[in-house]
Amino acid sequence: MSKTGACKRRRPPTKCITLSIQKTNGHHSAPQKVPAQAAHERQRESSVDVTTIICAYSLERYHHLLDTIESLVHQLHPVGEIIVVIDQNTTLYRQVASDAGVYGWHNVKLKFNEELSGVSYARNVGIRESSGDIIAFIDDDAIADPKWVQAIVGSFAGDARVGAVTGLTVPRWESDGSWLPEELYWMISCSYVTSATTYEVERSFGMNMAVKRTVLDRVGLFDERLGLMGKKWLGGEDTELVWRVSKAGFKILCNPDVKVFHAIPEKRLKIDALLKRAFAGGTSEGHMIKVARHRVSPKTRRQYLSTLLFEFFPAKLRDAIAHRSRIALKQALLVGMVLVFWGFGFFYGYLV
Repeated sequence: MSKTGACKRRRPPTKCITLSIQKTNGHHSAPQKVPAQAAHERQRESSVDVTTIICAYSLERYHHLLDTIESLVHQLHPVGEIIVVIDQNTTLYRQVASDAGVYGWHNVKLKFNEELSGVSYARNVGIRESSGDIIAFIDDDAIADPKWVQAIVGSFAGDARVGAVTGLTVPRWESDGSWLPEELYWMISCSYVTSATTYEVERSFGMNMAVKRTVLDRVGLFDERLGLMGKKWLGGEDTELVWRVSKAGFKILCNPDVKVFHAIPEKRLKIDALLKRAFAGGTSEGHMIKVARHRVSPKTRRQYLSTLLFEFFPAKLRDAIAHRSRIALKQALLVGMVLVFWGFGFFYGYLV
């Protein structure tokens, strides 16, 4: 079976309950005099229907989920529908259903899976239930910038060859995270490489990405052999999907205006948690190569390692010696340990 076929494979029907759905048209100010072409572009963008999908399973993150939904409800570009897919947790489902009425979330569509089937399967449930021209994904512990949807739509508008869009993920610290080097931001699902302008990329975080429906119809959905499932961390499903999008001849754009703010709790910054995440990250990439036959460009890895070896480590060691900086020494040691644990994880994921 082809990779695409594997991603399109359906499981037995899952219990899905719709809370409510109503498309919102938003409110527009009086028209202003603008050049005809600009007016046409603006009208075309405003007519694009966007579906956003959130997957959740943990009651512990419920306050974050509320913030996520609220950030989508108050977008400058109206969201056609907000689909919240909840795995197994009936208490969480009832709480969201109750609060949807309290907060007046009229464009929320709530789906329930009886089994803890994993983030890839949950996202695929959301995609199959969606109706938007663009399908956008955000995690249940992230807050979207008010211009998030507007920036997504604008990124697709200028070029028909754009198949997927990602953006900037900024850490929202719940404790002091200033000591964590930006070179390790990928471990907390945040952006390490940033730019003031839009540029092409080869991978994306599933917590902040969008894909055209027509592109998904062509390349298939998320590979359900990959992705987080409860406490079992096996990522790569987002990278593997955008790889298929790229292989089909489409561009993957990173627009810094497509911005979300990711909550980082204190427990994610503990050394043992970071090393577990490093091992899991390596395992994910090794497993992705094994089952999906996809690997990250060697050029990308060489650039990252080159930056660490010839810029990061020398700078931190100089700082540690010249200024007796314990933080600089801690950062250098942590990055070294992360590389080792990632390497062990990679071989484990590929061989086991």
